[in-house]
Amino acid sequence: MFFESVLQIVDDALGSATETRKKTSDDADAKFKKAIDALSAYEKKYHLREKVAQTMAEAEAKDKSSSTILKRLKETFRVREDLAPLLLRRTLMLILSQ
Repeated sequence: MFFESVLQIVDDALGSATETRKKTSDDADAKFKKAIDALSAYEKKYHLREKVAQTMAEAEAKDKSSSTILKRLKETFRVREDLAPLLLRRTLMLILSQ
């Protein structure tokens, strides 16, 4: 039951932020503060601090790993993009020379 009320508070905060869009809103700020407080209370009541810290550390490590993989893929495709005009030119020259 407590979990559903925390989710509702977070949902209200997100809804308020969506309604205000890019404008500053004291109402949205208050709802986000309430959501943060509710999430903190939920964490204290249902999760051990060490477990939360461990989970966050694991998530951060996984995120860094994913970022590394994405950076490698980006570099691979960048090299291919740089080579594409050169390969196209060579291919056209070969076709036209026949």
